[in-house]
Amino acid sequence: MISIRKAEPTDARALLLHINTVGKETDFLSFSEFNISEEREARFIRRFSESESDLMLIALDGELVVGNGVIERERIPRYSHRATLSLTVLSEYSGQGIGSSLMKELLDFSRVSGLRTVSLEVRADNVRAISLYRKFGFDLIGTYKDYFCIDGKYYDALIMQIILQR
Repeated sequence: MISIRKAEPTDARALLLHINTVGKETDFLSFSEFNISEEREARFIRRFSESESDLMLIALDGELVVGNGVIERERIPRYSHRATLSLTVLSEYSGQGIGSSLMKELLDFSRVSGLRTVSLEVRADNVRAISLYRKFGFDLIGTYKDYFCIDGKYYDALIMQIILQR
């Protein structure tokens, strides 16, 4: 059974394993590998776990991190009504509703914390992710040409946004 909870600094090793695994499974992400220490990752997670305006969630199958979701509010006061969202799920667990569960909790948190808008970037050919984002009400607001360069080939990213409060 999959459980979802806030990430804690003690999850650093498991989260790094997840990030590095999912990064190697697909070229759709903005990274392929994180070469950072467990201590640095723990500090990064601690910032989220102590924050009232940011949230990092992990989806667990036992002790294995199979998904990760983040809402990070903009720090500049004029932009502080906005946040960015990121989401990953191991390919072996895709299609099981984990992304939807993470997305629901992240957006619920965003609403409660008073965010007005949440945005994200997604590779333009990542049909599954785009479908998930549209299902939750994200709209296409633009295209970032040549956003990714992978092995010398360029890929566009779609910029998507949801307005939570009008």
